[in-house]
Amino acid sequence: MKIGICDDIRSFCDELQEMVEHFVQDQELEAEIVQYPSGEALLADKKDCDILFLDLKLEDTTGLDVLRALKEKNAPTIVLVVTAYSGFIDEAMNYRILRFIEKPVEEKRIFAALKKAVSLLNEEFIVLDDLKTKAKYRLRQSDIICAETKLRKIYVYTAEQTFVLKEGFKAFKTKLCASCFAETHYSYVVNMNYIKCFKRTQLLLDIGGNDKTVPVSGEKQSALRKKYAAFLGEDYGI
Repeated sequence: MKIGICDDIRSFCDELQEMVEHFVQDQELEAEIVQYPSGEALLADKKDCDILFLDLKLEDTTGLDVLRALKEKNAPTIVLVVTAYSGFIDEAMNYRILRFIEKPVEEKRIFAALKKAVSLLNEEFIVLDDLKTKAKYRLRQSDIICAETKLRKIYVYTAEQTFVLKEGFKAFKTKLCASCFAETHYSYVVNMNYIKCFKRTQLLLDIGGNDKTVPVSGEKQSALRKKYAAFLGEDYGI
C-alpha cells in the first residue's frame, strides 16, 4: 500500500507522516509513505498512491488541478483532503474524495479517515489475465484466498476457481493493496480472512470447502503471528 502526503509546508508533512506511521504500526500494515512538496511532484510519480492526503491550496497549483489530473488518468487513488482553505471545497466535491479534514489535524481524525480508506481498499478490484482461458477477469481482492508462485507461473485461488498468470510475483503482490493479505513465504501470499488454523510452520486455508496447507518460513513467523493477531483484533499472544 502506498500513502502519499501532498502539501507544500514541510513541517506539516512531517507531522502528518508521523501520525500515519503510528497508524500503520498500530494496524500492523505494510505501507510506503511518500511526501510530495508540490502537485507537480505528485503527478510526476508514475506509481499512483493508494491513499493520498492532499491540500487544496498548493504553491505551484491547486488541489483541484491535482484532482482533475488524477481523474483524467483514471487513478484509483482514495483522496483525503487536509486543508485550512475552504475556497475550493464545493468544487472538490465533484471528485473522488473520502474525507475533508481541517487543519490543524488531530491524530484520532487521521486514524478514523485511514481506517475508512483501508476498508475501501479491501474491496478494490484487480484484473487477472488467465493463461488457461486467455481471458481477463475482474475480481474483488477480498475474493482472493491465496496466491503462490511455482514453475515461473502464479496460481491465484478463489472459492470458485484457480487462475494461472504469467507475470513476476513481486509485481503481482504490489497490486494487492488490501490489508487482509500477508506473506507467509517468499512463494506465498494469503488472505487472512480464510485462515482456518495457524500453526508455527504452516497455515490451513479454506478454499471452497477444501483445505490447503501453506508453509510459513522461519523468518516470517514472528511478524506474521503479530500481524494476524492484530487482524483478529486481539493482543499479540497467539
